[in-house]
Amino acid sequence: MRDADRNAAESSAAEERLAALARYHILDTPPEAGFDDIVLVASELCAAPVALVSLVAADRQWFKARVGFEACETGLDSSVCVHALAGPGLLVIPDLSADPRTRENPLVTGAQALRFYAGVRLDTPEGLGLGTLCVLDKAPRPRGLTPGQEAGLRALGRQVTALIELRRTVSRREDDIRRRHETQEISNASAIRLGESALLMRLAIEATGIGIYDYDLVADHLEWDGRTRALFGVGAGEPVSYAGTFLARLHPDDRARVEAALQAALDPMGRGVFESEYRVVGPDGALRWLAARGRLVVSGGRATRIVGTVLDITARKEAELALQATRDRYQLVTRATNDAIWDWDLVADHVLWNEALQTAYGWAPEQVEPTGAWWIDHVHPDDRTQVHADIRAVIDGAESEWSHEYRFLQADGSYAEVLDRGYMVRGPQGEPLRMIGAMLDMTERNRSEAQFRAVFEGANVGIVQLDPRSLTALRVNAKLCRIWGAEPEDIVGHSVAKWTPEEDSVARDALHRRLANGEIMQETLEKRYRRADGRLIWGRVNLVSQVLGDAIQTTAMIEDITQERVADVCQAALIVLGDVLRDAPTRESMLAEAVGILGRTLGVAETGFCDIDLPDGSYRAVARWPSPADPGARSLAGFPRTLQALRRGEVLAVADIAADPRLAQEAEAYAMLGARSLLKIPLVQRGSLGGVLYVYAPTARDWVPAEVTFARDVADRVWGSLGRLQAEDQQRLLNRELSHRLKNTLAMVQAIAAQTLRNAPDFETAKEALAARLIALGKAHDLLLTGERESAGIDAVIAGALSLHDDRQPGRFAVRGPAVEVGPRAALSLSLMMHELATNAAKYGALSVPEGRVAVEWDIAADGAEPLVRMAWTESGGPPVSPPSRKGFGSRLIERGLAGAVGGEVALAFEPAGVVCRVTAPLSGFQAAE
Repeated sequence: MRDADRNAAESSAAEERLAALARYHILDTPPEAGFDDIVLVASELCAAPVALVSLVAADRQWFKARVGFEACETGLDSSVCVHALAGPGLLVIPDLSADPRTRENPLVTGAQALRFYAGVRLDTPEGLGLGTLCVLDKAPRPRGLTPGQEAGLRALGRQVTALIELRRTVSRREDDIRRRHETQEISNASAIRLGESALLMRLAIEATGIGIYDYDLVADHLEWDGRTRALFGVGAGEPVSYAGTFLARLHPDDRARVEAALQAALDPMGRGVFESEYRVVGPDGALRWLAARGRLVVSGGRATRIVGTVLDITARKEAELALQATRDRYQLVTRATNDAIWDWDLVADHVLWNEALQTAYGWAPEQVEPTGAWWIDHVHPDDRTQVHADIRAVIDGAESEWSHEYRFLQADGSYAEVLDRGYMVRGPQGEPLRMIGAMLDMTERNRSEAQFRAVFEGANVGIVQLDPRSLTALRVNAKLCRIWGAEPEDIVGHSVAKWTPEEDSVARDALHRRLANGEIMQETLEKRYRRADGRLIWGRVNLVSQVLGDAIQTTAMIEDITQERVADVCQAALIVLGDVLRDAPTRESMLAEAVGILGRTLGVAETGFCDIDLPDGSYRAVARWPSPADPGARSLAGFPRTLQALRRGEVLAVADIAADPRLAQEAEAYAMLGARSLLKIPLVQRGSLGGVLYVYAPTARDWVPAEVTFARDVADRVWGSLGRLQAEDQQRLLNRELSHRLKNTLAMVQAIAAQTLRNAPDFETAKEALAARLIALGKAHDLLLTGERESAGIDAVIAGALSLHDDRQPGRFAVRGPAVEVGPRAALSLSLMMHELATNAAKYGALSVPEGRVAVEWDIAADGAEPLVRMAWTESGGPPVSPPSRKGFGSRLIERGLAGAVGGEVALAFEPAGVVCRVTAPLSGFQAAE
């Protein structure tokens, strides 16, 4: 072919394509949901940020629908889609910057920086390309699309073509109706007036629902939309087929005629158009008249599918077959509804109402003035001005529809809440002729809606209504806002997916796919959410989805079960803790296991246990999790407020140390420990703070009651187990003490007898002294074995313990100090220590010789944080003293017995001049009842 001939052919094809595009009257039309949904699905299917329905005109490409692209049109110099028009099917350009056709395109070189393109041509039934359905990405894709994505994009392209054809079909049908109406006006002026009223009345009542079908001739696969299914009486989930459903539902008398019409449409020599009117028989036996129109789609030189529409024409057919007067037909239609139907002749100002004005609102015909003024006068005074202004604006303007919600006066004097809708009828010059409409009583629906709102907002569970396809929240109640810690505007209009933590994304995405696929759900599940403040919570979700017309709406009712879940986890942890504490052999292992269980259960950064040394003003970590404890001592100086509260026995649960008025001044010291929030449970023994179980979190954290209770339960069980270990140690100590005392009893008796006989002037005196000392020895044993004492004074306890060693030599014992009341535990320990010191002194020290002396002195020091008792045992005049080569049981009893009982320190020094024993302990330890 010569270049001139080729150019002429191309020019002719381009003109034919542009003429076809113009016939669809689609350029510069408003957005439509069907097209918008398709580009959204295409974007998701191909994982592309940009998706367009692009229609290529002579000097521009205009986007009927778009996602991810701001402009509504571009020049042809920026068009990639023009290259897709060169041939039918799918065009894929893996890298726009490398393809010579597009590498200079402004969308490639400019700010958009697009790199990948895939577009399927949108063909008319005549095979002319109108534009493309395309997706674009900012990253090249060397492998293009997956087979599944290619198939899906082609299918979506066919849906776009079907929608475009549907628009034209609907437009043609409206033109046909208008032409028939005009013909009827010419033939019979009176009949056209009433016929027009009946037609427009049906439009006002039924809104002319149109169904869509798509029959794949190759695969013998039939698809119906929701309206078509409803017209044929087929449920949403039922499968449909050409022979098994379509032909089977046709009236037997119409079946052959419809099949013949379809075969004629498939004839290659025919027009490729299927048109037929037929009857369908519903499941209940009812007949319905339908008008079907379809167009053959040819691909690759053969007919592949037929796409078209179905319209319910039952009313028209019934009217035609009945051959009743138009007035009677109008009355029959208006009786079929509870809506008050009105026909307002604007030229004559005459309003005709149907019977529903009386049945629904109580107005008898004789009470009604057939004028527009009567109607407006019965609008509630507060609504009247706005209603009148709105309807006049429609009448005097160019609009064809009017609707308003207002209150309408009923015959009994009450007002009904109504939704009124009207449709304009205009003359050839656009002049207003009449308005026909229907007034629907909304009182009950509005009351139900108000009740629903009250229940919705007042519910004790969080409720969110959402679009299952996009997961966008449509409506929330106040309870959900409190559960998620967010404002309504932070939730409504956004995807609910953002409230699920990323670590749960697999389960979340699986659930969302089920919703997006249209699955009807009614199930209960438990899942985690991340609140606006970052805290994780547990929710019990009752998920319900339901069909509303052709759409599906999902409602989630959410109950915060965080405390319930925490309580369950904590209870299980306490069971494990009980087993661990029962089997732990030592204090250190017991504490290490306990803080580990505490930390893992609460999911915190650090837990531990510290011994508190109040006299020294320090604390020492005994156990820590997850890292091991540092045994070194640390100062308590940076935590005065904490120490004060713990000494009072308070449990500290602080969500944010810096914001807590009690501990804010210690925030810096805690920050050095990595703590922003804390739990601390004190161990108070005999009135003195001995240890602390602690929990640290590095960020602010609201401790729920179940967590605080769990930490206290852990502490209580640990304290109890520590008490068990201490009791077992004490029992072993007492057993060894008893053994020790039994071994020394004879030695003591011998020493007492020797001392008594050595200093007695005669036998009778010796006998009396020896008897008295043996009685004192018996009392000391009673004290040792029973823990009872005869006096509450510290001097009496000391004197009682030393009495059996008193050989009545002047100055043998010097016992002096202020009056101090002591508790039974301190009295027993003090008696044991004095008894042991005196026994050792009688064996090896000052009491073993006549010249030896012992001084026991004490005082109260009140210059520190709390009063301290300072006591000293000092021997003199005895034989020279040297430290023993090993420490026996008696020495260990002296150093540890009283210290453990009163929470103080005991120091034993073997000085050459005599043994010195010094005791320093809190006064509260001496006076503790237990």
